[in-house]
Amino acid sequence: MIIHEFYYNDDNRRLYIEFSTDDDGDNFYRVLNLWFEDIEYYSPEIIVEEDMEDIDEDFVKELITQYSKENDLPEEKTL
Repeated sequence: MIIHEFYYNDDNRRLYIEFSTDDDGDNFYRVLNLWFEDIEYYSPEIIVEEDMEDIDEDFVKELITQYSKENDLPEEKTL
């Protein structure tokens, strides 16, 4: 998995993630928007909103992995 971009918006409490899976190759990416409540649910560890400033790529990858266990990944978009 490749994380192209991610950022957390404090105002609307959403995490925006652009990523590609190994199956996507170099031509596609996906976008995932998660509310903070979703992040709490799928997070591999207990997290509070103040921790969102310090999340890293590994955390985001694990979050996507946990999310994908219960949901389909977003549709592919062409780069």
